[in-house]
Amino acid sequence: MLVADPDVILLDEPAGGVNLTLINTIAEKIKTLNESGKTFLIVEHNMEFVMGLCASVTVMHQGSALISGTPADVRSNALVLDAYLGGGDDDESSEVA
Repeated sequence: MLVADPDVILLDEPAGGVNLTLINTIAEKIKTLNESGKTFLIVEHNMEFVMGLCASVTVMHQGSALISGTPADVRSNALVLDAYLGGGDDDESSEVA
């Protein structure tokens, strides 16, 4: 239960600098609240946390949405792999059509 009972909850880096036990506790709380009807917008760099938690993921790159989709779609997307894992000239890999 949350004091203000919001419909939408915004979280910025909830797993940042947190140990694995607490990350798992946070994830379970998010799942429970989501199942009760709460919507979450999570900004997070811990991809294991995000991919295990979210049904839909949007990857941002240089201020724009690069791709939105399921965790499996995002994980295997060539633009995401290039932007975040490298794989080409820096100028080319940072451009989004």
